[in-house]
Amino acid sequence: MEEFIAMKNGLLLVPFMTGKGGTETVIKNLFTAYHHSTVQPDYRLRVYSIGGSNDYAWARPAKEVTIKHISRRRMVRTLYYLTCLPGYLFRIINRERPDFIISTNPVMWFLAYRIVHLLKLKTKVIAWYHYSLKRKPVRPLFLHAADDYLAISDAISTELVRAGISLDHIFTIYNPITTDQTVVQRPLAGPTRFIYLGRLDLDGQKNLRDLISACRLLRGKWRLDLYGDETKAQAVKEFVREQQLESRISFRGFVANPWQQIKQASALVLCSNFEGYPMVLAEAMSHGVFCIASNIDGSNELVTPSNGSLYQLHDYQDLATKMQAVIDAPQALPSAAQIQETVEKLLPQEYLHRFNQAIASILKEKDGVK
Repeated sequence: MEEFIAMKNGLLLVPFMTGKGGTETVIKNLFTAYHHSTVQPDYRLRVYSIGGSNDYAWARPAKEVTIKHISRRRMVRTLYYLTCLPGYLFRIINRERPDFIISTNPVMWFLAYRIVHLLKLKTKVIAWYHYSLKRKPVRPLFLHAADDYLAISDAISTELVRAGISLDHIFTIYNPITTDQTVVQRPLAGPTRFIYLGRLDLDGQKNLRDLISACRLLRGKWRLDLYGDETKAQAVKEFVREQQLESRISFRGFVANPWQQIKQASALVLCSNFEGYPMVLAEAMSHGVFCIASNIDGSNELVTPSNGSLYQLHDYQDLATKMQAVIDAPQALPSAAQIQETVEKLLPQEYLHRFNQAIASILKEKDGVK
């Protein structure tokens, strides 16, 4: 007689999100993989979006989503979180009595942890932080108010250990990518084509100053296409004009599915000051695109000699050297197939397997199974 395995119930608690960020992409990819998997896990995961979103494309694959709209104004949302959030979470947890709770937000997992103990539930609270603790620190009071932790990179796993979290309670699952793995061809004739995908940000996180400064030093025939949100692009455009590069650099704006539009690329360049786990690199590699990135945590876990090269952050001359090598000797680059092989572990079903293993291990501990 087959043993009956009861379906476990999980909640995913997220705060307001714009709809275009990396966390939204990860959640979308997770649920897409979940619903297309041939082997269904023995849990269901309901999403609670507390604060709403400007764009809900990320939530559609989840199917079970409860949306708590608050306001588009950040100040109003903050006031709600400070005054009403504890009561709202209490009602959810008391009604749902879940087996586990995952949250991407330190305040939410802290409150969930306290409520679970107040209600004397055996619910496991899981922290799923999508940022580097060095760049976006979490107060120790909040950080330690969780039973287990999902880490999106080896670097973040190391940071958690340094912060006093036991390695036994950390599960490094990385991030998933969705891709049709269509190879983006390198141009056989004409200029070398560099591409950038991400928010257009001159001196903030994305650090386009490095990229544009490096471009000023390049020799030969080349072009650069910038794809991304142009909300803060004015300073970028002014710097391009100052460097007299308007004829070489094109602004393509935000594109929902850029890999359907990009037909040719010699290399993708990412100059970020910091990242959690830069999905744009993994996605580019899945299409066989060579990547040049700043040597920072996250990027340096993805970029290897088999798929790209790293440059020293803020050393735009070093970046120019790496880009010039692509212009001068494109035949020396790894093949598209070699590059694609390096990110196979991030394909949806591989990622879902790691995610499911982490949840299973956590729930075994909850049920007292060794």
